[in-house]
Amino acid sequence: MSSVISVKGVLIEGGSVVLLENERGEWELPGGRPEPGEDVATALVREFAEELGIEIVVGPIIDCWNFEVLSGRHVTIVTYAVARADRGELQVSDEHRRFAWFPLHALDTLPLPAGYRRSIHAVRAAEPTWLGLARELHAIAQTGLHYAGDQYDTQRYARLRVLATEMMAMGSGAAGEQIAALFCQDIGYATPRVGVRGAAFRDGKILMVREAMDGRWAMPGGWADVNQTPRECVEREIWEESGFTARAVKLAAIWDRRRQGFPPSPLSIYTMSFICELTGGTPQTSLETTEIGFFDENELPDLSPGRNQAHQIRRMFAHYRQPELPAEFD
Repeated sequence: MSSVISVKGVLIEGGSVVLLENERGEWELPGGRPEPGEDVATALVREFAEELGIEIVVGPIIDCWNFEVLSGRHVTIVTYAVARADRGELQVSDEHRRFAWFPLHALDTLPLPAGYRRSIHAVRAAEPTWLGLARELHAIAQTGLHYAGDQYDTQRYARLRVLATEMMAMGSGAAGEQIAALFCQDIGYATPRVGVRGAAFRDGKILMVREAMDGRWAMPGGWADVNQTPRECVEREIWEESGFTARAVKLAAIWDRRRQGFPPSPLSIYTMSFICELTGGTPQTSLETTEIGFFDENELPDLSPGRNQAHQIRRMFAHYRQPELPAEFD
């Protein structure tokens, strides 16, 4: 049976999100089904124009899940962060009863499906502007210190790093010494850090580990190590954290952490996610993990928010079921 896809957009302005009331008296995000041959971004732009009369710009993907709209009728919902490209007045179409702006703290009182609520909160948690600026200033300072040709340039770039550290400390509430310690170990040309995650399956369920640090679940993974290939890194992480041996068979995605709905981070991080097949071993915890488990796509456990997002895991299921899918990026 083919799956029906509906794309939805999260538009937040001034601490409120716009929602539409459908014929069932429920509130939902604007959006709808792509037309034949229409890509998702074009479909979402069209749906906002039809349903609210405004033009939008489509941002990063936020989440995706299977939703039972009515008894026996299932739809795959994919949500994106969006922003207005114009400041025209919103006008509801005859597809919905009305639209309204709701403060984010009032969502729990609405008849609003949990997936929509989750997506809205994920967009709200996106990193603030000051963090991106401070991170870029740190990168400029680090690279400048590496290439500085005289003591005067060295002093200027050192001062720039201090200012970037103070900006990050003021914005995050963390101690300046803590921020400085995080970055002082980095030398040379500034580049993103690289992590790996392995999606291994057994009987159609994905292998996950409970992290000792926060008691929540994640796909096995961690930082890439020096003198190891990406394949070697992810296979090592699976064995160290779960006790299983595995073989990486496909690079499914390379994702920029900033665009995937993660909590803000001072670091710029790319994560390489691989589809892997288990080749042996038995469940075994480690210093980093306290439990090993396999989970169905629709019964995911409480996820470790800094390590993986629900929509990323669902994309791993998609790549597992359809190996011909191209690798995803950004």
